Formats: sequence, C-alpha cells, structure tokens
Amino acid sequence: MLLFLLLCLLTAGFFIEIFQKHILKIKEPDIRSLWEELDKQDWYNILISDSELAEWIELDKKNGLLKDPYYVRKVLDKPGHREGYIQYIKSKID
Repeated sequence: MLLFLLLCLLTAGFFIEIFQKHILKIKEPDIRSLWEELDKQDWYNILISDSELAEWIELDKKNGLLKDPYYVRKVLDKPGHREGYIQYIKSKID
C-alpha cells in the first residue's frame, strides 16, 4: 500500500513537470546569465578578490549553492540571503 502511494506521488510529480515545461512553457532560469549578473555586484567582486574565497566560490559554482539558479536569484535579490551566503563562504576559510 505504501509502495503504491509512493508510486502515485512520483507519477503525479512527473505529470506536473511535463505540464509546466511543455504546456505552460516554464523554463529553468539560465545559470550563466545569473552568474554574469553576479559578476557585476560590488560585494561579489570584493569576495573574489581574496584568492582563497575565489577558490571556494568557483567550487560553489561547480557543485555547491551557486549551481542552483533559484538560490543565485535569491542571493542577488534579497539582502538576507546575500548576507547569509557571505557569512557561509567566509566561514570556509576560518
């Protein structure tokens, strides 16, 4: 019974995904354009001027938080998320 319920949930998720992508034409934000927007931010340029932080930020772009387009958008738009990310990345070198 539990397996059937799980299968139903997965199937529903699959159909919702198809509906969003093909019928509503909702697309994932382009991560490269978000990174370009991030490169224009003063606070970001201050962070990457430190070579140790720059290494961590590059790793974040490959496999971390900055790989997620929704998270990058939040960091760009919301000061709370931005400050949280700055503290997170600075804690990496402490």
